Amino acid sequence: MAIPLHFPLLLLAAMVAGYAARPARPELRSSQLMLGGLEEADMHEEGVHQAIDYAISVYNQENNDPYYSRVRRVVHARKQVVTGTNYYLDLEIGRTTCTKSQSDLAECPFVEHLHEHKRTYCSFQVYIVPWLHTISMTQYSCHND
Repeated sequence: MAIPLHFPLLLLAAMVAGYAARPARPELRSSQLMLGGLEEADMHEEGVHQAIDYAISVYNQENNDPYYSRVRRVVHARKQVVTGTNYYLDLEIGRTTCTKSQSDLAECPFVEHLHEHKRTYCSFQVYIVPWLHTISMTQYSCHND
């Protein structure tokens, strides 16, 4: 007895419809599904630290203050995976007691005197392409509070 051709086709169509109707990996967040979209950056990620170090280095090179500044606080950090990675950083920057002629910025204490104590807030966009060993500042802007 031969099985009619429409029965296997109907069964195949039902299987395809059932497969298509099931949720696609519900454990994935929507931000992980959107290529090129912005997502929160993991502060433990090496690229975030690279971007922050580079941003503060450029900031210190380009401002006219004789004293180093360094990051007081990371206000917000996001990333966007494109050909490389764009890091969008909102940082609170504080002036230190170390002049730019000194070498070790990491150990420089912040200025705490009220008349010299100013906080600067900056937004940086840093682009990193790890496999090409390139890092660049796409844009940044700062304001004092």
